Formats: sequence, C-alpha cells, structure tokens
Amino acid sequence: MKKETKILCGGALAASIVAGLAMATPTIGAWYNVILSTGTVNQDIHAHAHVALAGTEDGFSAQLETEGAANVIQQEVKFSPGGTTGWHTHPGILLLSLAADSGPVDWYDAACVKRVYNAGDSWTEGTKLHDVVNSSSIDAHFLVTYVVAKGIGKRTDQPAPACAAALGLL
Repeated sequence: MKKETKILCGGALAASIVAGLAMATPTIGAWYNVILSTGTVNQDIHAHAHVALAGTEDGFSAQLETEGAANVIQQEVKFSPGGTTGWHTHPGILLLSLAADSGPVDWYDAACVKRVYNAGDSWTEGTKLHDVVNSSSIDAHFLVTYVVAKGIGKRTDQPAPACAAALGLL
C-alpha cells in the first residue's frame, strides 16, 4: 500500500473514532455513582447450581461461565427524574435490581422498544445496545453487579439508534 493511501486510511479511521465518540450519548442526572466493591477471578468461571423445588419436576438451575479471568464489580447508582444512562453496551453480563426506594425506569433496546421496571424488579443486560431513562417523579436507585473480562471497562458509550430521535431519546 502506498504511503499516501496509508495516511488517508489512518486519517479516515481517526476521524471515524472521533465522530463516533462525539455522537455517543452521555449519562445525565446520575447524582450518586459509587463502586461498592471490585474483585478479580483469575481463572475461567464454571459455576452451576441446581436446586430441587417441592412441587416441581425440574426445580431451579443457574449457570455462569467465563473463558478467561473476570472482574466482578458491584455498583450503586441513583438517577434524578429525567436522568438517563445514555445509549451504551457492556462487555460482559450485568445483574441489576431497582431498590425498594426507587421510582420506575424505562429500559429501551436498540429498536426503541420500551420495558418498564419498578422498584424490586431485577433484569440482566449485556452486549446489546440499550438506554435506561428515569421518567418518574422520584429518584431511580439501581444496584448493579458486573461480570466483565479482566482489564476491560464496564460499559461502552454508543451513538443513539435512528429510532431514538423520534422518541426524544438522544
């Protein structure tokens, strides 16, 4: 490849990265954002649990597996009314719960399909694009556990999908 072509390609790549970062949507309204604990499992995780439950044939099963070392991070976040996480993804799996003192939140996927979660509800997130908005009149209070690859951040900011503009989710 000619030197001029390499320079042009490198410049285009740099411009794309800068433009992508500029188009990423910010977190708004987080007034409490504290890492409660962080630790590392320095090996593959292969955890499985099965519990027999009275009155059921199958019982309950849960499984967590990783390939490689993982960071486990616990975080507490509070968002003011009107606050948003901004559009983002995660390089791993999250377990989230809305605390008992929380207002409801609206969770949007990449197609801008909304799910409403209320105080006491829990859900999972991962590598798919999403945004969470506090459209209630009281603070939203999250408790989050991340399981992500060792040495990688817990979220990646992303540009809003095309459908977000019509809903005011930018």
